[in-house]
Amino acid sequence: MATTTTVTLGGLIEDTLSILYRLSERPHQVTVGADALANAADTQLTVSSGDRLQMTDVVELGDELCLVTAKSSDSTPVFTVARGYAGTTASSGHSTGTTALINPPWPRFDIASYLRRCVSSLLNSQLPSTTTASMNTEADKQYVVMPADTMRVLSVRHMIGETGRIMDVGGWQFEQDLPTSIVSTGKALRTPTSVDNLDDLIVMYQSPYEWSGTGEDASLSMPIGSEDIPPLWAAAYAVTRREVTRIDLDRIEEWNHEAAMRQGVNLRWARELWGEVYRRVDEAKSMQYIPKYRPFRKIPTLL
Repeated sequence: MATTTTVTLGGLIEDTLSILYRLSERPHQVTVGADALANAADTQLTVSSGDRLQMTDVVELGDELCLVTAKSSDSTPVFTVARGYAGTTASSGHSTGTTALINPPWPRFDIASYLRRCVSSLLNSQLPSTTTASMNTEADKQYVVMPADTMRVLSVRHMIGETGRIMDVGGWQFEQDLPTSIVSTGKALRTPTSVDNLDDLIVMYQSPYEWSGTGEDASLSMPIGSEDIPPLWAAAYAVTRREVTRIDLDRIEEWNHEAAMRQGVNLRWARELWGEVYRRVDEAKSMQYIPKYRPFRKIPTLL
């Protein structure tokens, strides 16, 4: 039975926006008219309900933001926009009929960056991506070459061929930052002398989560039961503009109220979101088997 599920960045963005817009109305929508932004170099467009769009407004088309810099006096106003606003990238494909949002409080570009940040920080530390593989030591050497992206080794076991009994291997050590002239990947699992060349070792190790694909079509394999954690984290981060740790969660009411009011932050909602994040993390961790990390430490000889 599979223990992972695949999600897409676009799907996670939609889930995050559904959480964020729970207590507010969605931004006004307009439809791109005959003058469109079909190419990345185009700067003029018309829209339906042009009276809703004014100079200095920000228009969101997909994951691109455009700043309105001019508006003609025609009966059907022609708008001039600055492409790739606020760090976004000008892209093609904004053709006639494309739906655009006016002044979105939470742009998709920002939400995507929050989601990626959640994956790289929270998931890697709390719900690690693990791989279990059969490995052997290098010929006549007492180490196993580990993949270059290995973050840590969680367990090392050995199956006895004659009996099929699986036993934990003690005395191993994960070595990092080794010269690549000695170990090709720079990372190795040092094994005790009791391990022979032909012994098959069962090694569980952690590697970082990796997105497959580009844009909102990028996909990610996650542990089952953790799919809603990135949207919750991203929504909480979007509301507070900072990460609230478990320790800080109980003191969030002491947060600078003046700064919170200036940013329009609902402290009660922020506490609810961050509390739900950590509750879901605990639930997801209970469904995932992660051996306790016990790196080998040599006991000093007592005289």
